[in-house]
Amino acid sequence: MEEKRGKEIKFISNKKLLISAFIIVIAIVLIAFGLTYAYFSIGYGGNADVSGNRAAILNIDSTLKNASAINETEMSLISEDEIETEAKKVTFDVINQGTSTVDAKYIVKLIDYSITKNLSSKYFKWKLVVNPGEGEQVFTGNFLQNPEDEGTKLTGVVETDTLSGLNKVLVNEDEALTLNIGKTDHLVFYVWLENDEALNQIYLTNGEFRGRLSLEAFPTK
Repeated sequence: MEEKRGKEIKFISNKKLLISAFIIVIAIVLIAFGLTYAYFSIGYGGNADVSGNRAAILNIDSTLKNASAINETEMSLISEDEIETEAKKVTFDVINQGTSTVDAKYIVKLIDYSITKNLSSKYFKWKLVVNPGEGEQVFTGNFLQNPEDEGTKLTGVVETDTLSGLNKVLVNEDEALTLNIGKTDHLVFYVWLENDEALNQIYLTNGEFRGRLSLEAFPTK
């Protein structure tokens, strides 16, 4: 990166810009159970409210509640092929306990997140990988709230107001992940700022993002 006083900052091939931004993803699990059928009695972590012998039990647990949070004040702009090694991540498991008597489905969300407008960009991205390796499932997206905003930023008009109280579904109900009794899913959630050497991305600096990962589980038929 080459900087001249009074001049705009531009990228030079194979150079990276270190972005000063406060990025935090709190790894706290919030599990809300949906009662799909009246005869299901559902518990979390082995605490089921069993009503008579007509109740099926769903005991879901997750290591997300103990996972390390993403807490960064600086992030490098990276390319797509550097995501697994350079992107910030939260790794966690979702377990359908062997004490369950029914299979589960679950969805994943970012809840109650806040983001400064300069980071509301198609270049601030996320990816969720379920069971990395052969047969993995991958969900991707970005944090751009309004597509018209990106072009405005590139003209030099950058707002740093904060948007708050936002929610983003990473895995929706139509794509809900199935977890059989006694099985465990391994998940990795990545966030990163993607480099585009053709653009001046200095507008991404001094932004802030805060969010919480959440799981919602419910019994299958």
